[in-house]
Amino acid sequence: MVGAAGFFGKLYGLPFNLPSLDVAEALGIHYLLPLVGVALCGACVVAGGGRAGARLLCIALPCYALVLLVHFNLKLWAPHINPVLYDGLYWKMDQQVHWLVALCMAARRAMGTIMPLDGTFYLQGFILLFYVAFCYHAFRTPHKLRQLTMSVMLLQGLGGLSYLAFPALGPFLYEQGLNPTLSEFQRDMLDFYQQSVTYGPGWLALHGSNGLVKGLAAMPSLHAGGTFLFFLFAWKHAPRLVPVYLPLVVYIFVAAVSTRWHYLIDLPAGLALAFVCVKLAEWLLPNDPEPQHIAA
Repeated sequence: MVGAAGFFGKLYGLPFNLPSLDVAEALGIHYLLPLVGVALCGACVVAGGGRAGARLLCIALPCYALVLLVHFNLKLWAPHINPVLYDGLYWKMDQQVHWLVALCMAARRAMGTIMPLDGTFYLQGFILLFYVAFCYHAFRTPHKLRQLTMSVMLLQGLGGLSYLAFPALGPFLYEQGLNPTLSEFQRDMLDFYQQSVTYGPGWLALHGSNGLVKGLAAMPSLHAGGTFLFFLFAWKHAPRLVPVYLPLVVYIFVAAVSTRWHYLIDLPAGLALAFVCVKLAEWLLPNDPEPQHIAA
């Protein structure tokens, strides 16, 4: 991923941006949430894997942070690398089966009594699922933790590159979603996109740090892909998590469409990418020996 970023940055004269301190709060996420989550995951990794877990944490954490930085920079760079947009095609595909979009809208409205329509749980729920997955697998199935970590990094890495292949901004261009808070954020992201395209890499160098999470990329849906990835791991290695995950998986899939972040085609594309990443991780990293206390 670093090699890909270096290549594209050099070829197109694009700046590499680091996040400013207020990036997380722009998403409605307090900056302590990632820190507490990482500390909790780290404690579970060390408790589950002992010295091997501590070694994995020291290697994987900076690697994952670097992959995420590259991922978000690639999203900002996408219009400068491949300016062709496929929104028109994806929108036509949505119209062919718009009853599915209407079904997601109706399902999300039905959930409104439990989950307010203007909340940010679509983003926070995904982060919660991330923490639960890593904590559980670190403590209960530490011999699978390297595969899980590699799968997630591959998803972020290959997902960032796949944004460049058939880029799209999202169906909110044509139809407003049900969440007014996220709709406002979509308009802000679109404004950032338009200024980036208009003023070029120089403008991006000045404003990229504050807008690191404002890159628009609908295809594929990595929220749906990441959710499915964790569900796959639970299905194979932690069956007791499946009934816990299932409502959250359904919610994220429905919200991805009803907020109009994603076209329908974005979801199966994200799921397919997640499946490939899991298989790649299994091929790249054979199983670690199962700890005796876990086997017992």
